[in-house]
Amino acid sequence: MLKKELLNKINEIQMACDLHHERMMFAYNNLESLFPLNKETYKNLLPEKVSLTDQLIYRFSKLQDTMGNKLFRLILEGLEEDISSMPFIDILNKLEKLNLLDDHSEWLVLRETRNQVAHEYPFLQDELIEGLNELYIQTSYLSGIWQKMKGIVEQRFHE
Repeated sequence: MLKKELLNKINEIQMACDLHHERMMFAYNNLESLFPLNKETYKNLLPEKVSLTDQLIYRFSKLQDTMGNKLFRLILEGLEEDISSMPFIDILNKLEKLNLLDDHSEWLVLRETRNQVAHEYPFLQDELIEGLNELYIQTSYLSGIWQKMKGIVEQRFHE
């Protein structure tokens, strides 16, 4: 049986991830008609759509950060894997080896995409539009990873 403290941490992180996922998907679904973006559609975005785009970026980032920085470690700790001195890449590899993550390199691509859209510079509009289009595509991939991790948490830690 898991220590109550670890189980409480897993539950807290799961609730945070659920919130980020729900809000990310709300923005994603409400932006569907705009993607793929081009210069013209980006330039003419209504303030409400700009707000949804910001929400998509923010919640995508928060979900990925929370999963990568907290949930992955807690899952492995709950499975009694020794990860105390592991760098993040080794944690990803361990998750992949245990069939908890399909492809660790895809996680790194998600992180690169997130970093591409994290800062909005008016003089880099083409790169931002490209990054937003990639982020939009990868939102469903991140959502799938979350759904899998959520299932693992519920199956292994909430029996």
